[in-house]
Amino acid sequence: MRVIDRLDAQPQAERTHSIRINLDMQTAPEIHAADSLSARAVAWAAIDGTVVAGWATLGYRKHRRHGAREEREPYLDFQWPDAVEELMREKLNRPRKAESYASQWRIRLAAQNLPISASSLARILSAPIEISTRSIEEVLCRFLSIRDLASEPLLLREVSSRVFWGLSKILDGRADAVAALLDSDECPFAEQPVVLNVHVPILPRAFLFIENHVAFERLRSGDSLGDTALIFSSGFRGAAARLRKPNGCSAYYSRASAPPAVAELERRLFSPADIPVYFWGDLDYSGMAILASLRSIFPSAQAWKPGYEPMLSRLNAGGGHSPAESGKERQRVIEATGCTYADEELIPALRVTGMFLDQE
Repeated sequence: MRVIDRLDAQPQAERTHSIRINLDMQTAPEIHAADSLSARAVAWAAIDGTVVAGWATLGYRKHRRHGAREEREPYLDFQWPDAVEELMREKLNRPRKAESYASQWRIRLAAQNLPISASSLARILSAPIEISTRSIEEVLCRFLSIRDLASEPLLLREVSSRVFWGLSKILDGRADAVAALLDSDECPFAEQPVVLNVHVPILPRAFLFIENHVAFERLRSGDSLGDTALIFSSGFRGAAARLRKPNGCSAYYSRASAPPAVAELERRLFSPADIPVYFWGDLDYSGMAILASLRSIFPSAQAWKPGYEPMLSRLNAGGGHSPAESGKERQRVIEATGCTYADEELIPALRVTGMFLDQE
């Protein structure tokens, strides 16, 4: 029964090692707590019969000088052929479980004998692509057809749409699998550029990333923030690593932006050097998660106090809304961002009040 349980968790075809069952007090009380020597002998005879039949091999963790067989920590290693497994399943009324999609993906992909390195194959095997309305054969065939597009200057979403029946988002987050399919270190198809709306009237010393467009427009048309450039890109896209690469983002500048300031902003944005960066967004867990992501590409990024302080005061005064009221009840709690102000004041306020506040 234990061997069948293990085979249901991971079929024999996917195993590189046999299934080991320790013959301890819990699994084999017949040899450890037998009522008599003859009863113990009968139990051992059954174990030896399993070995003679070729269904398992018997081993011991301790040398024979440690005493009787049961005292030497015996174990059985099982590696059943299909015929034996089917026989045991029939006797125990335990039919095979349907193979998981991931298992089917691995088996079918391995059978393709792709001319790629072992490391590339492993990357694809671990990233099955599933489309509920299509068979695994159809999906795999379309995925493999990406090889025919390798030389075309396409974006990753264009490749996805062309290959997967007009579904443009199937390959989102799968650039690594595509690179592996082509046996390349890097995917030749760029991800969708991050769109940035930028207001930079003078040479920038710092960047302020803003989560919502209304807040961006309010700051852009209000009092000048001096040498701080305003940058809007909705949600988590504004914290994507590719925005620090010239081909990873598309920047659109306000009419008031000065050409020398634009050049300086792009020089700093596309430089690996860290620069002063601030973030202002909704006072909720998603906003804090965006800040944490932003810090992965701008290590000095901080929550923007002039924007958050009045929001924090309003939240503490009972002016927020419940997550359910704004459809945000599924937001995951974030414990820390790495920003001291956010971690010591903003996140604790969210935890204590149980309320959120939108940036606008």
